[in-house]
Amino acid sequence: MQDATALRVEVAELLLELTRSLRRQTHPVRQGELTPEQFWLLKRLWLRGPLRISELASELGVTPASVTVACQRLQRAGLLHRERGASGDERVVIVSLTSEGQERLRQWQEQRRAYLVELLAVLSPEELATLRPLLARLVAAAERGDEVGDAAS
Repeated sequence: MQDATALRVEVAELLLELTRSLRRQTHPVRQGELTPEQFWLLKRLWLRGPLRISELASELGVTPASVTVACQRLQRAGLLHRERGASGDERVVIVSLTSEGQERLRQWQEQRRAYLVELLAVLSPEELATLRPLLARLVAAAERGDEVGDAAS
């Protein structure tokens, strides 16, 4: 029988290759629809809701000028809305996703899901029934933040 550590490494490599394939096939940046900065900006707004340009810049680790340019392009594409802050300070700009932007993010998620469902068609119902609880355990461990080495060998 193969060494447990070597087997974990081999399975990890297979999971990483699956992740790379998923990204190549479905990620909007890989499909040439967005720049990486635009994608992360949209995702941040999806997760956090409307934010000031300065907040987005800080969270993304880029300059406010860079965020401003990205937001202007995304606004022209209809994916986000920019408005002046209610405080009357003309320098404060708040950005939020438009309904079109929200829908586009949902579509990208659905494309990923559909790709995975299609990939899973190579497995039999019995194999899927075996895989499901194993993946559920991995997801649960990841969500708990289990330390490396805590799992039984």
